Amino acid sequence: MRNSRGRLKALVAASFMLVLSLLLLTSCSKEYVIARNVWVFGTPIGGVSKEEALSAVEKRLEEIGKSPLVFRAGEVSYEVPLDELRVTSDTSALADKISKLVEARSTLTPDFLYRKGDKVLLAILPPLEAPNLNETVAKIAENLCKDAAPKRYGFSDHDLVTLPEEKGQLVTSENVMDALKLLQGNVVDVSFEEIEPLESSDLEPLTLIAYHETKYHLDETDRNVNLALAAKAVHGQVLMPGETYSFNETAGERSEARGYRYADVVVGNHLVPDIGGGICQVTTTLFNAAAKSGLSFPEVHAHGIPVEYAEPGTDAAVAWDYLDLKVKNNTDGPIVFGAWVEDGKVTVKVFGKPQDCTYELEPATLETYPAEGMNPGLLVETHLVKKKDGEVLERRFIYRSRYEPSYPK
Repeated sequence: MRNSRGRLKALVAASFMLVLSLLLLTSCSKEYVIARNVWVFGTPIGGVSKEEALSAVEKRLEEIGKSPLVFRAGEVSYEVPLDELRVTSDTSALADKISKLVEARSTLTPDFLYRKGDKVLLAILPPLEAPNLNETVAKIAENLCKDAAPKRYGFSDHDLVTLPEEKGQLVTSENVMDALKLLQGNVVDVSFEEIEPLESSDLEPLTLIAYHETKYHLDETDRNVNLALAAKAVHGQVLMPGETYSFNETAGERSEARGYRYADVVVGNHLVPDIGGGICQVTTTLFNAAAKSGLSFPEVHAHGIPVEYAEPGTDAAVAWDYLDLKVKNNTDGPIVFGAWVEDGKVTVKVFGKPQDCTYELEPATLETYPAEGMNPGLLVETHLVKKKDGEVLERRFIYRSRYEPSYPK
């Protein structure tokens, strides 16, 4: 019995000495690490030294900097080209902030313990390279803003629909800068202020009253890009009674900066490449669809020579700042245009209140001007004919077109 008690006392004493030794060893063996579950730029740095943290962050920033930043506010997003804003891998500004998070801890404490608990995001502006950061940030904020919208006409595929009221949003430069300070990757979520829409009344029900189609060649890539851009200046336009649509005013100047490309345009009696070539096919299609709707035309011009996608006397040429197509809503209800460029066809539809009459363009050749080896020149006069039950009610003069002799294509 006495021997057992002696052994027990010796065991207890030995255990005490072992624990004491471990405590002494632990107290003497320290390391300096980031002692909380801290994250910066999407990288966890808890439990590692300052040097290890800076190295990990540098690699993360280098990865982020390879692709453009995409800023997102609600359902609106905006991608910034790398030449306007780029994340660099410079961690010098981060070193001081990380130093303040470092604490002395025992080397026996496993790293994963420092990555438990609440996640702490270190708020700091990432190292950025930009020609003018303030201008770029303001541009980002502007592109993330959205106006509140009342009830309005819109499209589902080719069908006219009524879109519900929609909240808007306001994004400021401060919102963008705050989001950058919490950068986690290439997608940057930006906070915004919601804008409530004004109350709006119900819209008049409209129906399809006319449409027109013209064909284009699928292999003319540059020209087809111009067609699509021109169609955007037509699609969704709403004219209230008495209002006039101007293609030039809506589309604006055609330029490479706005995405337009070089393609053939009519100059005199031949074709030459120029910026925005081909867009007259869209205005011609609109002209014909609007004419079939009985609308009026404060301004419309023919080309200098006939074009392949329209009969002489039914084309509508436009050129920035001196040739325009203007369409006036002479009805007693709203008019809505829809325009599509797809599958080799340019289509324009006109929606309005139901009509009990039909309209059609009626071009008549008054004179021809022969020229050897060329297509003859033409003098064409165009009227818009209004009919009801097959009976002509009205003939309205539209324009007189003189086409020069032209070379066969």
